[in-house]
Amino acid sequence: MAPIPFSLAFLLLCQASAFKLSDRPTLKYGTAWKKDATADLVYKAIKSGFRHIDTACQPRHYNEGGVGDGWTAAARDLNLSREDIWIQTKFSGIDAHDPNDVPYDANAPLEDRVMQSLEKSLENLQTDYIDSWVMHGPEDNWDDHWKVWKTMESAVDEGKVHQLGISNVYRLEDVQWAYDHSRIKPKVVQNRFYAESGHDVEIRAFCKDHDIEYQSFWTLTANPDAYRHQAALELAEEKELTPEGLFYAFCMAIGISPMDGTTNEIHMKEDVDLMNRIRSGEQIFVNSEELAIVGNALGIPEWNAEDEL
Repeated sequence: MAPIPFSLAFLLLCQASAFKLSDRPTLKYGTAWKKDATADLVYKAIKSGFRHIDTACQPRHYNEGGVGDGWTAAARDLNLSREDIWIQTKFSGIDAHDPNDVPYDANAPLEDRVMQSLEKSLENLQTDYIDSWVMHGPEDNWDDHWKVWKTMESAVDEGKVHQLGISNVYRLEDVQWAYDHSRIKPKVVQNRFYAESGHDVEIRAFCKDHDIEYQSFWTLTANPDAYRHQAALELAEEKELTPEGLFYAFCMAIGISPMDGTTNEIHMKEDVDLMNRIRSGEQIFVNSEELAIVGNALGIPEWNAEDEL
């Protein structure tokens, strides 16, 4: 990876320092399915201005070690510290792995598997702490859920993890139960944003009421009709955005932090520019009517532009 010229590095550093990593919603660079290209793409994403990176200790779909190589190379060339980058990874249960490539002892007690996964993540990511550690999916029963969760809570107590989250949970009652009965409350719900789940209207409302960041994946792939119809295309042009950028802006306008997995460096820069416009105070959607151009196309029966603003 070629070093970044000092003038560009200084400009990107100043731009990034104007915002806090805790600001949300925000686009997060998603690293699933990038395989051997992961390190280079993470490097380019951070060079373009991304500061939030999502991965998982799940070799079947993620190259966590590549994320570690990519962020450290970018940090070195941009003169960034570990505290300038927000890293989220996940514990994935045994059924989520290729049986021939499990990152922990599959025969160990469940609690040990969780801690082995964390230690592997810390090694892969070349860090001594994780900003956000997410339970990648539900266990088969609530007893096992709490074994995993309480072990994850102990990692927060030890200072190895700053916050916890849950993922792939699509029933409101399950999110509520996980929240109500945990000692350390989940700060993230990461779900697929798609029609089959009703776009998580009730879960997103719960997240909003309980200071939980709702993160979406499969955001663009599952919803092309919402940003490719004529009215949306015209609105995107008016706002000087790509159709995909308009949909990301819509998601952030209603409180969603999307995973952004683009492999195109031009698109990376476009998406960072969008974030900077929003964080600088620009209202991409100036009223509920503009918001509804995208929202109504999702086909959510309970969706209401006024409620979402």
